[in-house]
Amino acid sequence: MPAVNSNYIPQRYSSMSLLNSSIVRKLRIHLKRFKRSEDGLITIEAVLMVPVLFWSLTASYTFFNSYHQSARNLKAAYAVADIISRERGTITSTYVETLYSLMQNMVEERSDMNMRISFLRYDKPDKRHYVLWSCARGADFTTKWDNGNIHQLEDRLPTMPDNGKMIVVETSNLYRPPFKLLVTRPPYYMNNFVFTHPRVFDNINAENNC
Repeated sequence: MPAVNSNYIPQRYSSMSLLNSSIVRKLRIHLKRFKRSEDGLITIEAVLMVPVLFWSLTASYTFFNSYHQSARNLKAAYAVADIISRERGTITSTYVETLYSLMQNMVEERSDMNMRISFLRYDKPDKRHYVLWSCARGADFTTKWDNGNIHQLEDRLPTMPDNGKMIVVETSNLYRPPFKLLVTRPPYYMNNFVFTHPRVFDNINAENNC
């Protein structure tokens, strides 16, 4: 049986211990360098912030677009009411179609516009309004105001003198937000109710089937 060198085993374990300590020391050095290193922080911040930034931009545009569209609807309704208040001739079907096209061009919305124009007279002894004529355009305004249903509108009308005349313009169109966000409303109707007095002639006539 060959003789075993007694100094071989301790030297072997001593070499392994030195190797392990060297690996641990190098690992610590690399960890400290990684801790102090700033490489890649911009990339990580970009990954975290770009979605938040994109959401903020789309949300801001959505809210701005809704207010902008609401203002367009209101201005278009006032424009139609002002045009009719200065009218001297008879309101015809072609005239109403032209106003309807004008309103659609002013609004420039992706959904169809609904418009209803009515000319009312207030009778103080009877304490009620009478419909002289009413015209409607659009799929949602299929019903025109008449003396039988005008009472549904009385709570929204201002105080009028006896035999006073008033032009009422109602508009409605479906608004669809350009982006679907967690805090935005689903598609909803923008409704406007505008009234004014005749400016030139107190009596404005219209065709029966305007």
